[in-house]
Formats: sequence, C-alpha cells, structure tokens
Amino acid sequence: MISNWAGNVTYGASRIHHPTSLDELRGIVAGAVRVRALGTGHSFSPVADTTAELVSLAGMPPTIEIDADSLSVTVAAGVRYGELAVKLNAAGFALHNLGSLPHISVAGACATGTHGSGNTNGSLSTAVSALEIVTGDGSVVWVRRGDEDFNGCVVALGTLGVVTRMTLDIEPTYDVAQYVYEAVPAGVLDLDLFAAGYSVSLFTDWTGPADPRGPAINQAWVKRRSAPKLEPWTAPSPWHGATLADRPIHPIARISPEPATEQLGVPGPWHTRLPHFRLDFTPSVGDELQRWPP
Repeated sequence: MISNWAGNVTYGASRIHHPTSLDELRGIVAGAVRVRALGTGHSFSPVADTTAELVSLAGMPPTIEIDADSLSVTVAAGVRYGELAVKLNAAGFALHNLGSLPHISVAGACATGTHGSGNTNGSLSTAVSALEIVTGDGSVVWVRRGDEDFNGCVVALGTLGVVTRMTLDIEPTYDVAQYVYEAVPAGVLDLDLFAAGYSVSLFTDWTGPADPRGPAINQAWVKRRSAPKLEPWTAPSPWHGATLADRPIHPIARISPEPATEQLGVPGPWHTRLPHFRLDFTPSVGDELQRWPP
C-alpha cells in the first residue's frame, strides 16, 4: 500500500503498474477493466485513487523536446516541473507560471488544475497546446488547441485516458525577485494586494488576532518579475501595515527556511523563485494539509 505525499490518502488499488515504454503502457490500459493514472501523489484529494489498477509513468523515458521556432516544448507526462524548468532555463526559455512545488509532474498538475499564482497568469494548464492520450482500448490520440472540447481534455482529472506527452507554450527566460511580508493585517485583501507582483501568495493558519474583518494573514510572498513585465521595485516596509521580513522564512514559520526558495529581493532565474520550495528538498511536513473534504 502506498499513500500520497501528505499522508492523508492511502491508495486502494489492487495493483500498481510501472511501464517503461509506450507499447507496454498501451497493453496495460487495453487489458485493464478499470485503470487510473497516478502522478507524483501531491494532490490532497483522492482524485487518483481506485480499487482497480493504477499506472505510474515515472519509469517512462523522460523526454524533453524544445522547439525554439514555435516557442514550445513537448515533454513526457511523468517529468517533474523542476526538472523541465532546469532544461528550459539552460536553453534560454521559461514557462509563464509554476506551482508552489517543483516536485509535481507535468501531466498530473495540468490534469488537476494546479494554479500557480498571479493576477494575469493563467493556471499551469493554460500553457498546454497539445496532449497525447492513450485511450481505453490502447489507442494513441493527439488532441490540439483549437480542436473541439480541447480545454476539457486538458483538465480532465484522468477521466479520458492516460496522458503520455504534453506540448507547452514557452517564452524567453526571465528573472524574479522574491519578498516576504509578515503579519499582513486583516482587511488588507480589500486592497489590490495581488497586483503588487507578478505572482503573489498568501499563507495563514487562521490564528491571527480577532478582527471583525477576518483573521490576519501570516505571510505574503510577493514575486516581482524583471522588465518588461514589471519595473524594478523598492520593497516598502511597513506595507499596508505588514512588515518586510529581514531574514529567510518558511511558509510554516517554525520550520527551517532551508527548503524554501531564495527571498530578500535577491533576483534569480524564474524557476528558482516562482515555486515556494526547492527541488532538492522535501518541501514540508504536511502541516499545511488542505483537508478533503473541507
């Protein structure tokens, strides 16, 4: 028996397959009465659970094919975002958005609507322009942007088949500087707080001081992108009553900040700032568990 990353879901599958080729995967899918695809297990919900059979694509070839002319990359479904980002940045390219964790698989994150952050940034799935799917009878089909029902195929929660490859939009690489504010007062969300950065995330444990406007926010992580998207910024403190952190901190304040991405306004490549955690560390301990059901 295996469980998800947070430990709140134990998968009840009768068998878990680990194919290493497309042909092997096709045979597994065609021969199963019911099968579900399992990503990296970072979802807090039982969306991938089944009492039938699970299939993991972690053992499939981790192909990454960059097309500079079309500004796109075609990537194997089981590749993790952190691994894809390193390859893209080395080639001079970037994605428009990333999730909090770089440890999540590309197909799993897109299929479950993983969002990232930013007022004008679409979720991770909005970068998808095509996807390859193994359907229930073992057939392989490509669905492309502009095809009927394309959007429903991208965020399909694994209901249409097993996604094996995805093509994503890319753009030239860019830098990001990250600032963390502490003790954001209640009511600050009445302001356009999220417009302060290219990506803005809030963290709270709902234990702030009582206030008729709601609980205080423990932390606000403001990520500023290099020009031309955003102009240089001198981070104010205080800011709407919040204090600019003068040392690196973890989203769960009592935990060492070592696993967290670099802060204090030090600019760096997009993939080392947009996530909240670094790829080479276990991101957290589950205390931020998003309960299912709520």
